[in-house]
Amino acid sequence: MLMEKIRRITGYCRRGLNGRFLVLLLLSVGCLLFMHGQLAMTVEFEYPFKPDAIVSNVFSCLVDATFFFLLGMLLTWGRVKKSLLVAFVLSAVLAFCNVLYSRFFGHYLPNLAILQLGNLTDGEVMGSTLTGLRLADGCFVLLAVVFGWLYRRWDSRSVQDRFGRTLATLWGVALTAVGAFIVVLGLTHDPSFETSVIRFSPIRVQYTQAPNNMLFRSGFVRRALVCYEDFLQRDLALDEQQLAEIAQEYTDYRERTVGGPTVDGPKNVIFIIVESYLAATSDLTVDGKEITPFLNRLKRDSTVYYNGHVRPNINIGESSDGQFIYMAGLMPLKSEITVNIVKDKTVCGLPALMKEQGRIKASQIVVPTSPTFWEQDKMNGLFGFDTMYSKFDCDKALHGNEDLNDEQIFTLAARADGKVEQPFFSLILTMSMHNPYTKCVEHGFQLADETLTAEYRNYLTDCHYTDQQLERYFGELKRQGLYDNSVIVITADHDAHPVHLNMEEGQVSDELPLYIVHGGIDKDSVWTGPCNQLDVYTTLLDMFGITTPWRGLGHSLLNAHYTNSVSEKTQTLSEWIVRSNYFSRYRSAR
Repeated sequence: MLMEKIRRITGYCRRGLNGRFLVLLLLSVGCLLFMHGQLAMTVEFEYPFKPDAIVSNVFSCLVDATFFFLLGMLLTWGRVKKSLLVAFVLSAVLAFCNVLYSRFFGHYLPNLAILQLGNLTDGEVMGSTLTGLRLADGCFVLLAVVFGWLYRRWDSRSVQDRFGRTLATLWGVALTAVGAFIVVLGLTHDPSFETSVIRFSPIRVQYTQAPNNMLFRSGFVRRALVCYEDFLQRDLALDEQQLAEIAQEYTDYRERTVGGPTVDGPKNVIFIIVESYLAATSDLTVDGKEITPFLNRLKRDSTVYYNGHVRPNINIGESSDGQFIYMAGLMPLKSEITVNIVKDKTVCGLPALMKEQGRIKASQIVVPTSPTFWEQDKMNGLFGFDTMYSKFDCDKALHGNEDLNDEQIFTLAARADGKVEQPFFSLILTMSMHNPYTKCVEHGFQLADETLTAEYRNYLTDCHYTDQQLERYFGELKRQGLYDNSVIVITADHDAHPVHLNMEEGQVSDELPLYIVHGGIDKDSVWTGPCNQLDVYTTLLDMFGITTPWRGLGHSLLNAHYTNSVSEKTQTLSEWIVRSNYFSRYRSAR
């Protein structure tokens, strides 16, 4: 039986293969090329393409499709025809998933995205993903129809062996020639060129900093070979120079401890992360109606710190990245969903540090989803939260199996606040401003301005609804006697992306708002200009006078002469800290 399989395969090779073989394989390549083309038009790449990027991309698509075919040969025990079907299905599914994912997250699928497939069962995520469908995606259907037609006619002799041998020869020569061309470029064109097919280590380093560019050039197979540690999730070993760079940076407190403490006595900390909240909604009036009247009043309160120029620092983890930045004082990974890598490691969580310093006695988090969404069950323990409340702690008759709306979230939070020992740390995540914006929360507030896209009007309507729920929650805090004894932080996990609002890049600012209520901050002597999400962690530690060795990689906003904290160096140091399990393995910052 084995010898018969071998003779069949060598028979194809001896005849130069049927020309239809090459056409069917090139249809798999076509799926991958279409995918890369779609991302090139819709995704923001980390740096401009060099002229040779297109050549490298075509080569990588040929390599990926060939690998899928060889994998099919293994799975089907040498059946060439079925192997071509396997190659096409894998290429088409991978391409389609990447196109949809990129329209939602702005990146290629990361290595470990498969670990978050459970999130697709969430109604909001599924709805958001489906809004990414475009008419152009019909190209996948067209390629599948052509493939199916040719596949069924596999035994036809309409394509002569001579033509097949010619195509096979051209295909092999082209693949070899392009590969050799890229090697030469890597060795002679640019000494720092990171995509040479024979220089794996530099690819890995560059991939962590510019994953979109590197995947466009190198393809999925080469990424898997080079970035295998993402799959294995092993701790990165740091050398003495890397350890010294990390220690030198985080022990430089000149811009991390500058104005505190500003909070006197024991205070609760209530940290509210509002979904997709844009600072542009502040003081915005449409149809003569204020979009966020309650938050506007807070902004105008002389005792409230407000900054509407916070730059989002998230990467491909979106909401989970925002939570990680605020609670850990680190930048998220650029090439992988951070929670996939960090969930089993150690960080200096904000509530954990405040408890160690005696600033709080207990901590809790209120999430609108299931406890496992974005690895919440593991990440909350990592940050130091004692208790988590999720949609399963709310009467199911009120929400069915859907995520909680903001009224339900703040009702649950108010109930939890009444149970926890003071002073406490409470983190609340909202949901109602999550895309898709093809619909909005019906609550009697309507906008009719036709100069705005329908999606943006729906988003603003949702903002108004969340503003109402925030006002109601503040009323509950006052009723329970917690308001005056609490420092309340309100900010966003990330911005509302223009593509989801049916708007062009730049039509609306991506800046986020930051409110700090009862922080004891003199607004005339602190920074209210452009800053980063990363700075919130460090600012809170400065406000409360927490002087542990680790105070985050951000800079304190209590510094009137604040300088930007986010740079390529910050990203690199965060990458080393996260991947090396720094706080557990080296412990020098604890």
